[in-house]
Amino acid sequence: MAGRPGSSSAEAAGAVGPTDEARVGSLEPRVEVLINRINEVQQAKKKASEELGDARTVWETLQKELDSLSGEKVRLKEILSKKQETLRVLRLHCQDKENEAQRKQTMLQECKERISALDSQIEQEKNKQRQLRLDFEEKLEDLMGQYKDLWEFHKPERLAQEIGTLDSSKEQLLKEEKLVEAKLEDVRHRLRSQFGAEGHTISEGLFLRSPEAAAVV
Repeated sequence: MAGRPGSSSAEAAGAVGPTDEARVGSLEPRVEVLINRINEVQQAKKKASEELGDARTVWETLQKELDSLSGEKVRLKEILSKKQETLRVLRLHCQDKENEAQRKQTMLQECKERISALDSQIEQEKNKQRQLRLDFEEKLEDLMGQYKDLWEFHKPERLAQEIGTLDSSKEQLLKEEKLVEAKLEDVRHRLRSQFGAEGHTISEGLFLRSPEAAAVV
């Protein structure tokens, strides 16, 4: 009887042994798979760590470049602001120059018109003086003819004196006419020489209003 339980235990042990071996045999492939998976995960983690380090390096580099670009942006904004201010000042300066040039052009045109008017007045005055001289010569010829006709009724000495006086008056009028023409020509020459260039427009206006020009005309 005692031998049976022992044999039963042995049988039970013998029955359990093959099952455990089968289980162990079935677990070995799973363990290898898990080990391989662990190795793969570790390699992936290592690779991810390396990529993360590379990404961090790239990010730091990009951050430095961004900081540098931000500084460059600020500097360029300052330069742009200065350039815009300079451009504004230059535009104002150009506008002032254009206004000044327009003003000088207007003054020059006015001076040219005044010169033209003075030329006309000078020409009229010359014609007037010439006509006065011609009228005087005509009257003088008439008087000389009358004196010649009345020669017999006058003393020769007195008549010669009067004729000499008339001749002297004629010569004096001719001299005065030539003097007036010379003065008018001098005024015309001075006006043209002074108003010929644009740089003397202010002095031109003053000279045109001067008593000298008015007195000559």
